[in-house]
Amino acid sequence: MVDRSYILGARVVAIEFTIEPFYNALGSLQLLNEVETLSGFSEWVTQTAAALPPALRRMNFIVLDGLDLLFFCVPPLDPKHREFMDFVNHLSRQDPVALRARMLENLASIPLQYPQKWLQGQPIPTAEQLLCSQDAYVAFMHTLVPAQPDLSIWQETHRLIADPPAMLDVAVTHLKTMWEQVLAAEWARVQPMLQESVDAFKKLDFAPMTAAEAIRRVTERDLSAKFGTELADVERVVFIPSAHIGPYISKYKQSDTLYIVFGARLPRDAQTRSSALSRSDLLIRLNALADDTRLRILELLTQHEELCAQDIIERLGLSQSTVSRHLSQLAATGYITERRREVAKCYSLNTDRVVDTLRALTDFLSRR
Repeated sequence: MVDRSYILGARVVAIEFTIEPFYNALGSLQLLNEVETLSGFSEWVTQTAAALPPALRRMNFIVLDGLDLLFFCVPPLDPKHREFMDFVNHLSRQDPVALRARMLENLASIPLQYPQKWLQGQPIPTAEQLLCSQDAYVAFMHTLVPAQPDLSIWQETHRLIADPPAMLDVAVTHLKTMWEQVLAAEWARVQPMLQESVDAFKKLDFAPMTAAEAIRRVTERDLSAKFGTELADVERVVFIPSAHIGPYISKYKQSDTLYIVFGARLPRDAQTRSSALSRSDLLIRLNALADDTRLRILELLTQHEELCAQDIIERLGLSQSTVSRHLSQLAATGYITERRREVAKCYSLNTDRVVDTLRALTDFLSRR
């Protein structure tokens, strides 16, 4: 009998570009917590993280890692009032008990939405269990965020969750402090560049495109494997340029809308040239090359069609965490491509990206 299986084609989605001030700035503050696990962020991120007083940096972990879902449980603001402090003031007026309930429900659903983050076969605690048991909450967070070795961060976060008014007050106070002491001046500096990136991408035609096609065009990388089935029910993709995320992207999903944060730049086929955006893009690319270990990795890959992570670790004689950090930056910048071979991650050199970087540098330095 002839197999007459029918496959539903991927749906066409609505595409938007926006600065999204609050979530953009929130993402920049979250990057301050990642400088020890990832390299390649903007200088502002690394310098700001190094300059933060220990107590303020610890609070940034608690609020931006432990309570981050809180900010996605708030009813939306009118688009005309979505600046950072507009949102913070809006947040301060919310019912803390109701806000906590939504946050815990969303937290408990993460293993179902992102099964790759959860240990197969391990029971998934309910929102009620996460609220009532600090041990259950700490174990849950340690599974989701294994890169955070300080479990007292999660213990302190849980004590705040047990007291909703205190939780909300701490979150609001920290955001106000970080805005006034750290972010406001930087946001004023980068906002025109971000708007320029948005305006340039808005001139391109993204209709009709699927979510995967739009993501590939904006990021210039095929990230289908990273998203898996997550794109199946997406009806709208909102792209947000960041001045600080470097070569990486981040994503969050609300209902049928997927938000993608990417490094601010001009699209490849833009008709205008911006020195600020061109410099930013070049800095991201050249930063990935300005390191002996990363150059040694690229050199290894010129001698082999493909090497798995363990092969690279053994050849360089470095720790797994060190090599992983460098591979992440090279992959995010596009100089290497990544694929899974059974359980191993394997890498090959992307010579097209190398040639494109040389072209971009030549264009930037050519006489105008």
